[in-house]
Amino acid sequence: MNSSQKFNFKLAERFLENYAEPPEDPLGELSHFEMGWRRFCFECDHKVLIEIGEEKIEVFLDLDISMMIEDNFPQEIAKLSQGQKISIDFPESWFMIRLLPREDRISCTLSKFGTSGWEKHFEFDRTHVLDVLRGFLQEVMQLAVDKGYITLEEKEEFISPAFASSTDAAVLSK
Repeated sequence: MNSSQKFNFKLAERFLENYAEPPEDPLGELSHFEMGWRRFCFECDHKVLIEIGEEKIEVFLDLDISMMIEDNFPQEIAKLSQGQKISIDFPESWFMIRLLPREDRISCTLSKFGTSGWEKHFEFDRTHVLDVLRGFLQEVMQLAVDKGYITLEEKEEFISPAFASSTDAAVLSK
Protein backbone atom coordinates (compact mmCIF):
# COMPACT_ATOMS: atom_id res chain seq x y z
CA MET A 1 0.00 0.00 0.00
CA ASN A 2 1.34 3.39 -1.01
CA SER A 3 1.40 5.85 1.91
CA SER A 4 1.49 8.95 -0.31
CA GLN A 5 0.01 12.21 0.94
CA LYS A 6 -1.21 13.28 -2.53
CA PHE A 7 -5.02 13.34 -2.25
CA ASN A 8 -6.68 16.32 -3.87
CA PHE A 9 -9.75 17.47 -5.81
CA LYS A 10 -9.01 20.73 -7.67
CA LEU A 11 -11.33 22.89 -9.74
CA ALA A 12 -9.36 23.73 -12.89
CA GLU A 13 -9.97 25.84 -16.00
CA ARG A 14 -13.32 26.33 -17.71
CA PHE A 15 -14.27 23.73 -20.27
CA LEU A 16 -16.06 25.45 -23.12
CA GLU A 17 -17.12 22.49 -25.26
CA ASN A 18 -20.57 21.05 -24.58
CA TYR A 19 -21.14 17.51 -25.78
CA ALA A 20 -24.44 16.94 -23.99
CA GLU A 21 -27.81 18.57 -24.31
CA PRO A 22 -28.68 21.31 -21.80
CA PRO A 23 -30.58 20.10 -18.74
CA GLU A 24 -34.35 20.18 -19.06
CA ASP A 25 -37.26 19.68 -16.72
CA PRO A 26 -40.34 19.58 -19.00
CA LEU A 27 -42.59 18.22 -16.24
CA GLY A 28 -41.40 20.71 -13.62
CA GLU A 29 -40.39 17.97 -11.19
CA LEU A 30 -37.02 19.38 -10.14
CA SER A 31 -36.58 21.90 -7.35
CA HIS A 32 -35.01 25.31 -7.98
CA PHE A 33 -31.82 23.96 -6.41
CA GLU A 34 -31.70 20.78 -8.53
CA MET A 35 -32.33 22.61 -11.78
CA GLY A 36 -29.94 25.43 -10.84
CA TRP A 37 -27.19 22.96 -9.97
CA ARG A 38 -27.60 21.09 -13.27
CA ARG A 39 -27.66 24.33 -15.28
CA PHE A 40 -24.56 25.58 -13.45
CA CYS A 41 -22.61 22.39 -14.21
CA PHE A 42 -23.65 22.53 -17.87
CA GLU A 43 -23.26 26.28 -18.51
CA CYS A 44 -20.16 26.81 -16.34
CA ASP A 45 -18.45 23.49 -16.96
CA HIS A 46 -14.93 23.20 -15.56
CA LYS A 47 -12.26 20.57 -15.63
CA VAL A 48 -11.61 18.99 -12.25
CA LEU A 49 -8.26 17.40 -11.44
CA ILE A 50 -8.34 14.50 -9.00
CA GLU A 51 -4.92 13.52 -7.63
CA ILE A 52 -4.50 10.30 -5.70
CA GLY A 53 -0.94 9.26 -5.10
CA GLU A 54 0.85 9.49 -8.43
CA GLU A 55 -2.42 9.20 -10.36
CA LYS A 56 -3.92 12.32 -11.95
CA ILE A 57 -7.40 11.97 -13.37
CA GLU A 58 -9.23 14.75 -15.18
CA VAL A 59 -13.02 14.82 -14.94
CA PHE A 60 -15.64 17.49 -15.64
CA LEU A 61 -18.34 19.29 -13.66
CA ASP A 62 -20.83 18.13 -16.29
CA LEU A 63 -21.54 15.11 -15.87
CA ASP A 64 -18.88 13.58 -13.57
CA ILE A 65 -19.00 15.96 -10.60
CA SER A 66 -22.64 16.87 -11.13
CA MET A 67 -23.68 13.24 -10.70
CA MET A 68 -21.25 12.65 -7.82
CA ILE A 69 -22.60 15.58 -5.81
CA GLU A 70 -26.24 14.79 -6.60
CA ASP A 71 -25.62 11.25 -5.35
CA ASN A 72 -25.83 12.42 -1.70
CA PHE A 73 -22.19 13.55 -1.57
CA PRO A 74 -22.61 15.65 1.61
CA GLN A 75 -24.16 12.63 3.38
CA GLU A 76 -21.32 10.43 2.11
CA ILE A 77 -18.76 12.82 3.63
CA ALA A 78 -20.71 12.67 6.90
CA LYS A 79 -20.64 8.86 6.81
CA LEU A 80 -16.89 8.90 6.21
CA SER A 81 -16.38 11.29 9.14
CA GLN A 82 -18.36 8.85 11.33
CA GLY A 83 -16.07 5.97 10.45
CA GLN A 84 -18.12 4.34 7.69
CA LYS A 85 -16.73 3.28 4.33
CA ILE A 86 -17.90 5.09 1.21
CA SER A 87 -17.53 4.79 -2.54
CA ILE A 88 -17.31 7.78 -4.89
CA ASP A 89 -18.29 6.66 -8.38
CA PHE A 90 -17.48 8.31 -11.69
CA PRO A 91 -19.33 6.13 -14.23
CA GLU A 92 -18.81 8.63 -17.07
CA SER A 93 -15.03 8.41 -16.61
CA TRP A 94 -14.93 4.70 -15.71
CA PHE A 95 -13.42 4.80 -12.24
CA MET A 96 -14.30 4.76 -8.55
CA ILE A 97 -12.69 5.71 -5.27
CA ARG A 98 -13.40 3.57 -2.21
CA LEU A 99 -12.51 5.08 1.15
CA LEU A 100 -12.33 3.02 4.35
CA PRO A 101 -11.56 4.82 7.63
CA ARG A 102 -9.19 3.10 10.07
CA GLU A 103 -8.61 5.14 13.21
CA ASP A 104 -6.72 8.29 12.09
CA ARG A 105 -6.01 6.95 8.56
CA ILE A 106 -8.10 6.27 5.48
CA SER A 107 -7.42 3.33 3.23
CA CYS A 108 -8.11 4.36 -0.37
CA THR A 109 -8.67 2.06 -3.32
CA LEU A 110 -8.66 3.69 -6.74
CA SER A 111 -10.21 1.42 -9.38
CA LYS A 112 -10.27 2.05 -13.11
CA PHE A 113 -12.66 -0.14 -15.05
CA GLY A 114 -13.23 -0.81 -18.72
CA THR A 115 -11.02 -2.56 -21.25
CA SER A 116 -7.79 -1.86 -19.35
CA GLY A 117 -8.90 -1.85 -15.74
CA TRP A 118 -6.59 -1.66 -12.74
CA GLU A 119 -6.70 -1.10 -9.00
CA LYS A 120 -4.28 0.79 -6.75
CA HIS A 121 -4.21 1.13 -2.97
CA PHE A 122 -3.17 4.15 -0.92
CA GLU A 123 -3.32 5.33 2.66
CA PHE A 124 -3.95 8.90 3.75
CA ASP A 125 -4.39 10.99 6.86
CA ARG A 126 -8.09 10.91 7.75
CA THR A 127 -8.36 14.62 8.53
CA HIS A 128 -6.66 15.55 5.25
CA VAL A 129 -9.12 13.48 3.16
CA LEU A 130 -12.14 14.96 4.96
CA ASP A 131 -10.74 18.50 4.59
CA VAL A 132 -10.18 17.98 0.84
CA LEU A 133 -13.68 16.58 0.23
CA ARG A 134 -15.40 19.25 2.32
CA GLY A 135 -13.28 22.02 0.79
CA PHE A 136 -14.07 20.91 -2.76
CA LEU A 137 -17.80 20.65 -2.01
CA GLN A 138 -17.76 24.13 -0.43
CA GLU A 139 -15.78 25.65 -3.33
CA VAL A 140 -17.91 24.29 -6.16
CA MET A 141 -21.21 25.08 -4.44
CA GLN A 142 -20.05 28.62 -3.61
CA LEU A 143 -19.18 29.14 -7.27
CA ALA A 144 -22.76 28.10 -8.18
CA VAL A 145 -24.02 30.69 -5.66
CA ASP A 146 -21.66 33.39 -6.94
CA LYS A 147 -22.84 32.79 -10.51
CA GLY A 148 -26.50 33.05 -9.44
CA TYR A 149 -27.58 29.46 -10.15
CA ILE A 150 -28.50 28.54 -6.58
CA THR A 151 -29.14 30.60 -3.46
CA LEU A 152 -26.84 30.80 -0.46
CA GLU A 153 -29.61 29.25 1.64
CA GLU A 154 -29.95 26.31 -0.79
CA LYS A 155 -26.19 25.77 -0.72
CA GLU A 156 -25.98 25.89 3.07
CA GLU A 157 -28.87 23.48 3.50
CA PHE A 158 -27.48 21.05 0.93
CA ILE A 159 -23.89 20.92 2.22
CA SER A 160 -24.74 21.01 5.95
CA PRO A 161 -24.53 17.22 6.50
CA ALA A 162 -20.87 17.27 5.41
CA PHE A 163 -20.05 19.94 7.98
CA ALA A 164 -22.38 18.85 10.79
CA SER A 165 -20.84 18.24 14.16
CA SER A 166 -19.53 14.78 13.51
CA THR A 167 -18.13 12.05 15.64
CA ASP A 168 -14.61 12.61 14.29
CA ALA A 169 -13.17 12.84 17.79
CA ALA A 170 -15.04 9.73 18.97
CA VAL A 171 -13.81 7.71 16.00
CA LEU A 172 -10.23 8.87 16.51
CA SER A 173 -10.28 7.81 20.14
CA LYS A 174 -11.32 4.21 19.31
